[in-house]
Amino acid sequence: MFDKTSSYWDLDTPDFCPAPASARARYDVAVIGGGYSGLATALFLARQGCSVVVLEGEKIGFGCSSRNGGMVGPSFHKLGMAGLTRAYGTQAAQALMRAGIEALDFFEDFVAQEDLDCDFQLTGRFRGARTDAELTTLLAEAERLAQQVGLPYTAVNAADMHQYIGSNAYCGGVFYPRDGGLHPKKLVTGLAARAQAAGAVLRAHCPVRQIHPEAAGHRIVTPKGDIHAAHVVIATNGYTDRRLPSMNNRIVPIWVTVATTRAFAPEHIRAMSPQLQMHGETGRVFIWSRPTPDGKRFMFGGRLTDRHASPMRQRHDIARRVGRIFPSLTPDDFEHVSFGKIAYTADHAPHLNQIDGIWHIGGYCGSGVTRSIYFAHKLARKITGAADSDLPFDQLTFPQVPVRFLAPQVAKIMTKYYGILDTRDLRRAP
Repeated sequence: MFDKTSSYWDLDTPDFCPAPASARARYDVAVIGGGYSGLATALFLARQGCSVVVLEGEKIGFGCSSRNGGMVGPSFHKLGMAGLTRAYGTQAAQALMRAGIEALDFFEDFVAQEDLDCDFQLTGRFRGARTDAELTTLLAEAERLAQQVGLPYTAVNAADMHQYIGSNAYCGGVFYPRDGGLHPKKLVTGLAARAQAAGAVLRAHCPVRQIHPEAAGHRIVTPKGDIHAAHVVIATNGYTDRRLPSMNNRIVPIWVTVATTRAFAPEHIRAMSPQLQMHGETGRVFIWSRPTPDGKRFMFGGRLTDRHASPMRQRHDIARRVGRIFPSLTPDDFEHVSFGKIAYTADHAPHLNQIDGIWHIGGYCGSGVTRSIYFAHKLARKITGAADSDLPFDQLTFPQVPVRFLAPQVAKIMTKYYGILDTRDLRRAP
């Protein structure tokens, strides 16, 4: 049976239901958005003695926080060391890259200290190179990261590749041991439970319509009444709309797919992923894959199909796309598909900035699981004036997206164009 109505992660994890909200209308901090960034910010602030309300337009964890692939790692900047160095210089580039490692270290400690049951495990990630030219570039970048920021890696040649992935789609690759996976919906419900237990008020189905400055801070207009807060945090990421223009004008929401297979025998899963690891690849429009935490199914993600297409078309699109990696998979092997919006930024970097007196956190460009928790920790310290609140990203201006109203259409066109270039590169490869 093919289910396109819900995420695979919903099967074993119910939605979080907040306690009945109080009639209170004034808080120290109002956080808009009930995903990783918003819930973690509320948790850290509440534990520092702040009164906090989280305003979520849908159910708690509605967005990509409960519908992503659950892959974690240092979340390095999309430009890589070479691109960052060209843009900001060597010292700043290294600091930005190290922040990715610090985010993963912080997340690992946080999960352990909170005893969060989210199936978190550092399994490692193999990133395959589709062509010899891409392998050369991939190895050079891995070596730069190792030399400049200390990120470990293992170069994998074609002869050894099947120790990492049961596919002939690549000519080699790189294995990063400090990557891993988790269950994203368990993480978001765990954050919600802890934020509420710490004293934060969580309001689901309470969309924000407007934000107005006032003498004591801000007035937030919602269908359930006005909220007054000294500080406001916008943490809506890919689900930002025009009612929050200061964030909406700075991100481009992009729809991505997560597709999950039917249950396979353990030996079948091991044939695809011998060490039950995460997988990625080079290319402009790439596909990631991983076994589910229970080791029974396989998941794929990326821009795999049109969310408006029929179920039959979606299954065939997905099977065709992933068939380049695992040719034995057929349309009937896929049982679940879900869609979520990630947020890209004009400079391909995540941001934590105060704009017109309002805090903005997000723009993770598809790599926000660990970084959102780390940024939230830093943001809570900034709001309360605590020490150790600085981030290398503080030095980056959060740029507006040029001609924002055309950005979603341009993103679709560019995705198709990049796909054509990827196909061309594969055909030209020896």
